[in-house]
Amino acid sequence: MFHRKNNISSEIDWLKDHTYSIQLHEFDDHSDLNFLKTLLQNKRIVFLGENGHGVAEHSQIKTKMIKYLHKELGFRVLAFESSFSDCSLCFYQQDQLDIRQWMKHSLFKVWHTVEVETLFHYMKETQLSDQPLILTGLDIQPTSNDHITGKFLSKMFSNMDKAFGEKIVELEQEMLYQYVNSRNPSISKKERKRKCKELMKLYQEFLLLLDENSLELQNKFGKDVFLLVNRILQNRMSLMQMISSHFMKAIKIRNKAMAENILWLAQEMFPNEKIIIWAHNGHIMKQSRRLLGFLSTFSYLPPEIKEFSYTIGFFMYSGQAAENNRSVYEVQQPDQDSIEFRIKQVGHEIGFLDISQQRKVPQNRWLFKHTYTMHEGKQLSLIKPSACYDGLVVCAKTSSPKYINLN
Repeated sequence: MFHRKNNISSEIDWLKDHTYSIQLHEFDDHSDLNFLKTLLQNKRIVFLGENGHGVAEHSQIKTKMIKYLHKELGFRVLAFESSFSDCSLCFYQQDQLDIRQWMKHSLFKVWHTVEVETLFHYMKETQLSDQPLILTGLDIQPTSNDHITGKFLSKMFSNMDKAFGEKIVELEQEMLYQYVNSRNPSISKKERKRKCKELMKLYQEFLLLLDENSLELQNKFGKDVFLLVNRILQNRMSLMQMISSHFMKAIKIRNKAMAENILWLAQEMFPNEKIIIWAHNGHIMKQSRRLLGFLSTFSYLPPEIKEFSYTIGFFMYSGQAAENNRSVYEVQQPDQDSIEFRIKQVGHEIGFLDISQQRKVPQNRWLFKHTYTMHEGKQLSLIKPSACYDGLVVCAKTSSPKYINLN
């Protein structure tokens, strides 16, 4: 049992000297984010978390940060916790899509919101500049049910033989069926495993076909597209492993695959670019096993990536948020010995605290030991802030997103 601390006045005094205020009512004025220049000057990847996917203010803050990172610090790649294949291929076709189509085919429905739409408007504007903001994804799970990836793969493989194009379309349709029905109790585990193994073998055959025709395909579609398709097919094999596994193993496969996608983006596709990651706190936190029972995506990254990364966890003290199914719930206010209460007492509507450059003193000792927090604003949990994040953002009060129906 952890001791609940009652007197934190000295800690609040210390926080007042170390916490920055972020303003949302001055959305286009980024001067309040200038503190990031020093913190991120030697960083190549910035991880932006969120304490649940249904928090409007978290999306607004991250959109403001992304604009600042892009304009002021030269970050040119944004990787979302959404389909690697659909995000990447939609970016190549975004000039043929309006903003809502681009968002619909790229992102999971939890981010089909007015708040995220603002980000897409900004990304669209940058495509006319000499420094466009590039959108890609992390996840092995598909986003769009409109077969965006299947149509593109068909175009590539039809270049070799029309029959190959037709076969990959059928394979993608079967993949989507298995994914959508992966928790359907009417399909036995044995049958699901058998079917997924069969699909993995077919994807492996297309990988071999890709390799055998690499020169021809790179001349026709370009090296980057060729590498991207190769990675997509590998992701499909990981997806088949995931949906044929039990829950905890599936989480491990997904997190490990997302880490491998980050590594691939950083080393293969964008070796000279700085990257922003948008994902749940549970994926970006440096240590998660105690809180969640499994390793985070960040945990699977190699030391050479971690060394030049900066992770920011997002939290909320009060207000409302939404579940993934869009139902709204009240955020439970944690007690005064929590991360949220402490930073909220500074008096900012949105407070940012850097941990990475702090030395341990009596007034900030709580950052270096297990401290209470409210996971997704619902469940009291214990984390060691300095072991999990480089920086913390706490909103005094949050609201649920303004959802857009894109169906």
